[in-house]
Amino acid sequence: MSDGNPQGSRRNGGKYGRGRPGGPRGRGAPGSGRSGAGRPGKSTAPAREHRAERAREPRPEKMPMRVLAARELDAMAATDGYIGLQATTRTGNADLDRSVRDMVAGVIRWQRYLDFLIASFYKGDADTLETSMRTVLRIGLHGLLFSRQPDHAVLNETVEAARIHVREGAAGLTNGLLRTALRRRDDLPEPTGTTVERMAIRYSHPDWLVERWVEQLGEEATRKLLQHNNERPLYGLHLLGDAAAARAALRAADIAFEDAVHVPDMVRMHSLQAVIRGGWLEEGRAFVQDEGAALVAWFARPESGQRVLDLCAAPGGKTIQLALAVGSEGDVTACDLQENRLGLVQDNARRMGLNQISISARDARDPLPAWEGAFDLVLLDAPCSGLGVLSKRADMRWRRSTAEIEEMMVLQAELLDAAARCVKQDGLLVYSTCTTEPSENAGQIEAFLQRHPDFRRESAPLVFPVDRLTSDGDYLGLPHETGMDGAFAARLRRRA
Repeated sequence: MSDGNPQGSRRNGGKYGRGRPGGPRGRGAPGSGRSGAGRPGKSTAPAREHRAERAREPRPEKMPMRVLAARELDAMAATDGYIGLQATTRTGNADLDRSVRDMVAGVIRWQRYLDFLIASFYKGDADTLETSMRTVLRIGLHGLLFSRQPDHAVLNETVEAARIHVREGAAGLTNGLLRTALRRRDDLPEPTGTTVERMAIRYSHPDWLVERWVEQLGEEATRKLLQHNNERPLYGLHLLGDAAAARAALRAADIAFEDAVHVPDMVRMHSLQAVIRGGWLEEGRAFVQDEGAALVAWFARPESGQRVLDLCAAPGGKTIQLALAVGSEGDVTACDLQENRLGLVQDNARRMGLNQISISARDARDPLPAWEGAFDLVLLDAPCSGLGVLSKRADMRWRRSTAEIEEMMVLQAELLDAAARCVKQDGLLVYSTCTTEPSENAGQIEAFLQRHPDFRRESAPLVFPVDRLTSDGDYLGLPHETGMDGAFAARLRRRA
């Protein structure tokens, strides 16, 4: 399978089938434009003037939201950074910062389609647009097509952002192109090319990924999955204690939510800000977790008093579930390579009074000798391509490649082999991921069973939702079918 599409113009979304477009690099992507950078041998005076000009600018909290979004997008591209991590655009106002993050995520999510429209409406070669100009146009088109803001507000604010973020003369081009798009909104141009290329441009995904999904799922299911990935995500909240009382408290606080589909003590909501401000997380009344991930711990179904090893545990949502299930008579060891992320697990355990959780910062491929054959249950929530969480991780679609999936599969196999050594006889190994990719899921299990004849596949607990099970008895949740994050899990019982 090709890992990209044939070279093409930006009008047909060329180059997005490869590598990384706009957190991403490449012509026409943020960070690859032709303006702003001095050349060797040239005077440094313009650079000094530019720095002085920036020094006179207002603090971030005084800047228009679209200017902050444009700056974050350009900074992400220049550093190959991630959403929400650009310190220079933080305002200290939680609501404004969240609005900027939402705008940035929306633009990154739709950037391939937005670039196709820019190329269609721009009178000239759109590949020659400087980075800052393209960024502002993306923001404006996204506002007109995908936000609930009035058209006149989007137009006025984007034109003003062009004056501030690009230059005074950029306002005319911005106004003209956006008004053209507004006139054509009910008759926008359609991409051309193969079915895969048309779908990839229209729903703003890389060609290689759409091609892969069409082969695995078929055209119609792929279209639904692409649509799901572009929708505003729902966030799961796992309630602790009396779930009915917690729901009543949420209603009393006027916090909008809906009940989760399968897990009784969970709700879902579009924003967590009110919950965070209300102290729900800090006070240990709830923790954030997608229902798809929560079902993995339900699928593992630890018993009271058991000894459990949670590998690749951070940030610790499943660790909490496991600890609650084994109770004070059991114990859970949470292991993760990144010590700083284990701090999240410790903080959650402290807030919730879960003294049965201990942590270990180490590479799970190298378990401690004392762990060999010592655990009733080992949960390996393996690092994966994350293709099941693209609705929440707007930039991830541009960061993945087939080569990375193959590298990930090698790591997963090594982790599985190490995890198997920690399972006692007649104990259980549960392998899970948050990807839709069969080679990382069922393919890994089949290969593992070939290497480890002392393990056998085991069907799910009777209480587990049967509509989420494969013919092999594994748990598989596809986002466009469940409305949750994608997830996979398999139960592997060690023979006595």
